[in-house]
Amino acid sequence: MLRRAVTLLLPAACASLLVAGLHVHTTAAAFTAQKVVGSNTLTVDKLANYFVVTPGTAVQAGTSTPVASGGVDTLALVFGTVPKAQTFTALFTIRNVAAQTQTANLTLTAVPQVALSATSVTLAAGESTTISATTSATIAGRASGTLRLALSGIGWLYRTYPVSIAEAPEAPPSLTATARAAGRIALAWGASTTTTNLAGYDVLRVSGGGSYTKLNASPLAGTSYDDTVPSTVDGTTYTYKIQAVSTDALPLWSLDSPTATATADATPPAQPTAVSLTNGAGWINGGTAATVNVSVSLPAGSLASDTVTVTLSSGGQTVSKTAAATGGAGSVTVSNIDASILPDGTVTIAATSTDLAGNVSTARSTTAPKDTTAPAIASVTYVDNKNPTQDQVIVSTEAGATVTVSIRGLNPSGTADASGTFTASVGSVKTGSGTISVTAHDAAGNASSAGDSWSDSK
Repeated sequence: MLRRAVTLLLPAACASLLVAGLHVHTTAAAFTAQKVVGSNTLTVDKLANYFVVTPGTAVQAGTSTPVASGGVDTLALVFGTVPKAQTFTALFTIRNVAAQTQTANLTLTAVPQVALSATSVTLAAGESTTISATTSATIAGRASGTLRLALSGIGWLYRTYPVSIAEAPEAPPSLTATARAAGRIALAWGASTTTTNLAGYDVLRVSGGGSYTKLNASPLAGTSYDDTVPSTVDGTTYTYKIQAVSTDALPLWSLDSPTATATADATPPAQPTAVSLTNGAGWINGGTAATVNVSVSLPAGSLASDTVTVTLSSGGQTVSKTAAATGGAGSVTVSNIDASILPDGTVTIAATSTDLAGNVSTARSTTAPKDTTAPAIASVTYVDNKNPTQDQVIVSTEAGATVTVSIRGLNPSGTADASGTFTASVGSVKTGSGTISVTAHDAAGNASSAGDSWSDSK
């Protein structure tokens, strides 16, 4: 605030001339001669008349260098390199040195990484407050801006101070390393919380003694990476860490993510030693087509962590199912494979072993016939041969089918001849009647049945 007090006295003679109204040309000398001028006063106000600013105890990360320096006229805030979002307590103190209550307004410009604990504070006479700062978990990068401290209500009474910061991105919170097939190691990590000024991520493979090799040429936009042969060597264990990178021309790197370790695996398991059906007596029939069971024998050296996959194929169609090799070496049964979609005919059954990394053995194969069609029974005929010759039941069905006849407590059975005929002798009765039941089974085990009646009138 500027206060001016000015006193101006005009010589009496000059004044009388003006009052008389005379047309006299006066000179400058007439106004200055014998002039009596009282004292002039000029008061200049300043921010220091209201506030005192004192640097606090906050120091730059990892150092003993104070963040704040100077006073109300020369304050400067240099945060240095900030490795992660954090709070700087006791940054500086503002004290009201005026006789009345005053309000101080604080405005940060061009440093979005920083937020102050207060932007306006009202202080009674003699009262003070301590300002803290918190850096952002979402904004990274280098910035130079200003902090304005102003007396509320008077637009021109303020001071502007320099502020600088170099805040690194937030570190990825997690990392996993998983061995995959052919020596590949798959890395996946959690995203940094930094969303502004984030260029991406660097993948670092840690070597003995704490040294490391950066695996990517430029920051990765995603959160996964595959370390592959020839970079990896079968059977070698590797440790990794991830760093987030800022977009600055002189980049800033985050703190390290957690480390993760995996061993490269490019060696597949040994081939299974045998594979066979365990139901259907070597056939896939109508009763087992939806529940095929296959036994797979595993060689020595097989691990309980391996898995066994059985694939059935026929006529261009395939079905597969996988089971755990819980016992390692020995026999594993893969149960209830649904082969219903495969056409009847020869089915190829192939078995492979897969290790935890995904390496797959060569296949062990066999074949099995599939027949889901039951033999038809074309006719059932009862022949009354009169006494003393035995009566007969003649069945017409599929050649080679096994036929069983049930009549009057008798159950004769046999095989249909090449023409599909089966004849059974069923004894002789004088008179009577009843029913005949016939069942036919083919080689695959499919069964059909039929019935008829008989009548004897001897």
